[in-house]
Amino acid sequence: MKRIVYIRGKFKGNNKEMNEAYLYAKEMMRKYNLEPQYIGVIGEEWNGKKLLTIKKKEKKLIEDLEKNKKIEDIELQAKEMEGKEILYNKSYFLISQKDGIIAFWTNTNIEKVNFEEILEEMKKYVEPGIEEICDWESGSSPIV
Repeated sequence: MKRIVYIRGKFKGNNKEMNEAYLYAKEMMRKYNLEPQYIGVIGEEWNGKKLLTIKKKEKKLIEDLEKNKKIEDIELQAKEMEGKEILYNKSYFLISQKDGIIAFWTNTNIEKVNFEEILEEMKKYVEPGIEEICDWESGSSPIV
């Protein structure tokens, strides 16, 4: 089972807020022992077609946000690994300036994660139109 929290509406701000939301997402995931290893980015000079390691690409992402290059979406992913092999997705965080969506899901440590607190933090970046916390029972990923 996965638990999802999402908010959809109008994104507040621009790249400065995207950067703040990204740093919040990364820190929040770490807080719940869901260390993100990968990012996906859609924007100027980013094609978003493949996941990139945070270690290799975070510096460029931060620089591009600070230089105000167009960044539409950022996603962070935590995966269960065995050596270099990906076993399954543990959690996912999406920040979409373009679509006015911020979403997070996890199938790990659900009982320890404060989804209400995460939703309140999301409201700093998106004027809510729709907001929800729900469980997902299907074997497919709820958001990706």
